[in-house]
Amino acid sequence: MPALTPIARAVKLTALLCLPGLALAQTSEQPLQLPSMDVRSLVPSEIQGMPGAANLLSRETLDIYKPYSLHDAFDFVPGVRTIDDDVLGLRSGIGIRGAPPRRSRKVLLLEDGTPINNSAYLDSGAHYTPPMQRLEQIEVLKGAGQIVHGPLNNHGIINFRNLKPTATPQTKVELGAGNQDTRQVHLMHRRTEGPVGMVFAYTSQEADGTFDVEEHEFDDFYAALQWQINERHQLATSATYFRERSQGYDESNLSLAEYRNKPRSKRQLDEAREFNNISVDYYKLDLTHNFQLSNDVRLSSKVFATELDRPRFQTRGTSPREGGVMEGRDRRYHTLGADSRIDIGNLHALGLEHRLQAGLRYEKHRFADRRPVGRPGEYLKESNRGNVYARAGVDGYTRDGRLVSYDAEAVSGFIQNTLSWGDWAITPGLRYETYNQYKKTNFRPGSSDEGSRDKDSNSLWLPGISLLYSGFNATEIYAGIHRGYAPASARTDDFPLTPETGINSQIGVRSHALRGVSLDAAFFYNRIKDTLIRDSVDSFGDALFINAANSHVHGLDLGARIDSDAFYNSPYNLFAELALNFTKARFSNGPLKGNQVPEVPTRVGSLTLGVEHAAGWQLSVTTSHFGAFYTDIENTRALDVTGSEDDAGRVPGRTLWSARASYQLPTRLDTTLWLQGRNLSDKLYIADIQEGIRPGAPRTVVGGVTFRF
Repeated sequence: MPALTPIARAVKLTALLCLPGLALAQTSEQPLQLPSMDVRSLVPSEIQGMPGAANLLSRETLDIYKPYSLHDAFDFVPGVRTIDDDVLGLRSGIGIRGAPPRRSRKVLLLEDGTPINNSAYLDSGAHYTPPMQRLEQIEVLKGAGQIVHGPLNNHGIINFRNLKPTATPQTKVELGAGNQDTRQVHLMHRRTEGPVGMVFAYTSQEADGTFDVEEHEFDDFYAALQWQINERHQLATSATYFRERSQGYDESNLSLAEYRNKPRSKRQLDEAREFNNISVDYYKLDLTHNFQLSNDVRLSSKVFATELDRPRFQTRGTSPREGGVMEGRDRRYHTLGADSRIDIGNLHALGLEHRLQAGLRYEKHRFADRRPVGRPGEYLKESNRGNVYARAGVDGYTRDGRLVSYDAEAVSGFIQNTLSWGDWAITPGLRYETYNQYKKTNFRPGSSDEGSRDKDSNSLWLPGISLLYSGFNATEIYAGIHRGYAPASARTDDFPLTPETGINSQIGVRSHALRGVSLDAAFFYNRIKDTLIRDSVDSFGDALFINAANSHVHGLDLGARIDSDAFYNSPYNLFAELALNFTKARFSNGPLKGNQVPEVPTRVGSLTLGVEHAAGWQLSVTTSHFGAFYTDIENTRALDVTGSEDDAGRVPGRTLWSARASYQLPTRLDTTLWLQGRNLSDKLYIADIQEGIRPGAPRTVVGGVTFRF
């Protein structure tokens, strides 16, 4: 009998696992209307009943706290940490628990359930996240739902959920401006006409960067349609185009001496850095079908396609106006996928109630890595990308002309069953992942690699089980253990690397038992094998990755809030909100044993104090702390920074202040005036060290107005 292909094996596995539940569903005599579930969302509107740690940032919370960037918004989520590489957070740097934040390589990022990492199976960094202004909710899962979603499911998963149509028309216009030449514009309209709902949004933001040569800007266009065909069928589609143009940006930063001399100046280098640039054009298209087979059975399917075009160019130290040569890293990512899930509720067998979920996903990825070079005096940018095929030594060109392409094909399937009896619920589950990576060196003059094609195949079984007890008053206790993994980056000279796998466990409690008080705390312990770490950069500034060693991660997430209006009948509500994380992430074997995993500070947290009034105004202030961290696996303590690819050192911790205020005018037109500021003390601090020191964002204050009608 011929061997089954990976796709056939996954299809057969999912079908076999679903059959018992389908059979039970036919015999159910007590129909239950399930809450809405589709492939676009990870959690319902509330986290109660989630079998693990989870946090939601709602539209209301984002409107109240008015964070300057998405990175700032995550200050309010325990266990999530961010590292800025630009003032707008466009170079996504998000980590959860023990995951190094740089480029969000260890966190699965989803938008309405669609993966938006560059390529989860080839090069999992991120250069796009959706603007907060068009989001309905940000869902953060930490050890909850890792069987249902993958890959990159060791530490946590984030889903950005876009606004949905409303029954009555809603329009929002938001304008803002501030120092650092900050400009913000957001326009949104949503409505429903008959069976068709629609959402249209445009968002734009621009600002000066961290350094004196940097200017950042983006424009985002989003449209969605939702057609309720009948009571059983719903079709939904959405399209996104995101355009970034950042001038003066590069990843080569300052030496220690230069930082001490002029910490925000690259003009002092006299290297024409103002000509350096990075561009992002991101396209995403989703088509979703929801099918309510019965009151108890729902099938949700999706096809999606994404494209990320990310060219970056920099000078070699001489302005192209003076005959200088520019070179670049020109990367393009394409993803095509299909996802189908079935949710079956109200099943009864063996004296227990069951809820069965199963799904199947197929993805195909393509990634082209070009290293073009310009001619003397030629200015390279997204509309003029230079000559990929320039050979070393010709006309002074030193770029190697490398043109490498990567492909991946992945199939995954999962099944989990929630068994409930009384106040207890236990959810065992199993995920299967199989994928192939291909690396083809199309053009690399003078190298024996030219024309070669390498392949790597991996298959993984990822079991998990979670427990939830809700027998206490307004309190839930949860615990779980699951196996997760991260595919190794294919963009490495050591291809192929070994996937990073982990055994991840936690126990936690969330409670509203005390009036006016909410609490969510979780202890976690992860054992990571073949930890994937960014080790250094090559002579062209490309990050190199290695399987460093095994590592252990343990720690505590703590979130709490108290509101005074629960105790006093007053138009004033005084509130305090806490988000803390303690994490120890250390290598556990080999010569690195005992060293801390880079980019993971031990302590991170924020405390927000505020007051809001029934008349429509609110005021709050936040102090946030980000602890010290190492930038290299050797844990070099002293700042050994010369502006080269071998720079290292311990980045000191910092404590920053931010605040915001808003007032809803008592007018017929719903109008809100707002003001927000970050780094209010204008503290000079080091955000990160990579090819030199990059300082954090300076003080920024933005005011604006929001109209809703």
